[in-house]
Amino acid sequence: NSMANTDNKCKDLNIKDYYEEKGYDVNGCSLRDLYRLQENTQNMYFEKQGKKPFKDFTIGDLIDFLMVNNHAIIDELHEMVDAVGGIEDGVGNAAWKPWKSKNPEIRKQKLSDLTPGDLKELKMEWIDVMHFVFNAGLAIGVTSDEFYNYYLSKNEENWDRQKNNY
Repeated sequence: NSMANTDNKCKDLNIKDYYEEKGYDVNGCSLRDLYRLQENTQNMYFEKQGKKPFKDFTIGDLIDFLMVNNHAIIDELHEMVDAVGGIEDGVGNAAWKPWKSKNPEIRKQKLSDLTPGDLKELKMEWIDVMHFVFNAGLAIGVTSDEFYNYYLSKNEENWDRQKNNY
């Protein structure tokens, strides 16, 4: 029994090239656009549900929100792992289940062996993870500029640590 969400497949979702069509990177701010879109989506959801926006959260509200998003991230990561071996044929989760007979065979395959639909599904599961990761940042007040600058700064620190035998 696969944990992958087989009733909500994204493999047939039409992916538009917004990056090129809309010029999202004209001002070098495609991350800003994605982050703002997630914030607008979350605010629409809050309004629809009659919930307060991030700026009005108490610490208790924040913890509750983060706990739900933590669970969602884990759930979506599980769906992503299930999709690694492909889901169209129903054996994809054998990639991580050593007790399944197809495990050795699937583990020897490469991502390029997946059907285009299965590869797309895997990538869409990663996108689902990112929605909730963005939510967590938005909830604690991380701006898109901070996200970018903190990420690059931390990455530089990680490289320095490796150079110094961390």
